[in-house]
Amino acid sequence: MSKKIVIGGNDAIAYAAKQSSIDVISAYPITPQTSIIEKIADFISSGEMKTRFIKVESEHSAMAAAMGASIAGSRVFTATSSQGLLLMHEVLHWASGARLPIVMANANRAVAPPWSIWAEQTDSLSQRDTGWVQLYASNAQEAYDYMFISFRVAEKIRIPVMICMDGFLVTHTKEPVEIFEGEIDDYINIKEKRDILDVENPQAYGALAFPKDYMPIKMEQHKAVMSASDVFKDMSKKYADITKRHYKAVETYGKNDADIAIVAMGSISETAHYAVDILNESSIKAKLVKINMFRPFPKQELQTALNRTKHIIVFDRDISHGKGGIIKDEVAGSLGLGNVIGFVCGLGGVDVTEQDMVNAANDVINGKIKEDGFLWSEK
Repeated sequence: MSKKIVIGGNDAIAYAAKQSSIDVISAYPITPQTSIIEKIADFISSGEMKTRFIKVESEHSAMAAAMGASIAGSRVFTATSSQGLLLMHEVLHWASGARLPIVMANANRAVAPPWSIWAEQTDSLSQRDTGWVQLYASNAQEAYDYMFISFRVAEKIRIPVMICMDGFLVTHTKEPVEIFEGEIDDYINIKEKRDILDVENPQAYGALAFPKDYMPIKMEQHKAVMSASDVFKDMSKKYADITKRHYKAVETYGKNDADIAIVAMGSISETAHYAVDILNESSIKAKLVKINMFRPFPKQELQTALNRTKHIIVFDRDISHGKGGIIKDEVAGSLGLGNVIGFVCGLGGVDVTEQDMVNAANDVINGKIKEDGFLWSEK
């Protein structure tokens, strides 16, 4: 029987991990991810989780250990944040290229220097080309639910999945979360068969590939990542049959015939709901286009959501120095749209309010802002 408890995103991830029949966890502590691993360690210590925990000396080693366990056939989980995720960068490519269904939670945190522990998505978006599926949770309930869906997706397509959630804003903010007991067991206990290390049937992993072999392997890897869209739809539908919560790669809120669309991802999308309500109350037809899955990039879903919208505004809690907002660049570039304005905002955890969004939307509608920039005012 399910129950609602008041927890943050980190604890939500830990509770989901407890229910996910995980064989091995390897991780290294880093703010603001640490309490995920602390909570899991409590579950293991108390006997509530029958999981092998591997203590390592760095995030690079955490992912290397996760790879070894996954190659041996274990269901594997890890978690990290910011500088730790950057330290993993090399092995992220290895994990995806080896087609290992690892699930990892990342607490989005600004990248140093200067040193910061607050929310920003530049860390995970810097890893968008590593071949991992990327999901972005905007609240603790989504973080909890994504864990179950992620294991099913990862194991179906043999591609690792990264669940991202904004540091402190999602990881530590307490809110009611529906936690399951036995209802989810039949869903999560399905484990797909795959090739694993077998001394009776030896195989080479990570061997040298000549050019004629390398490119076909990468083509197959790309095809597998792209297939995550359909598998996510399928696994989300099956999950909804149990929970009544159905997740999509892209979700919309507001007026279907909106003149202006706000595009956001992660915790900013929660604030954007209020901005859309304010705009609609002021007779400006508006809607939110919320991106839940960033890799594979949901091009078709965004085309449907943004088709015939006069003004499109993207709020990026990230920055590609020398280019601008990463989400805006991908939305405009992939869809070939010229009516997209991007605002880089909220870097290093700076507050982004609904009024900030409303003011930016009005400035775009009135022609006061015609090009990308920063949403920033000294307060």
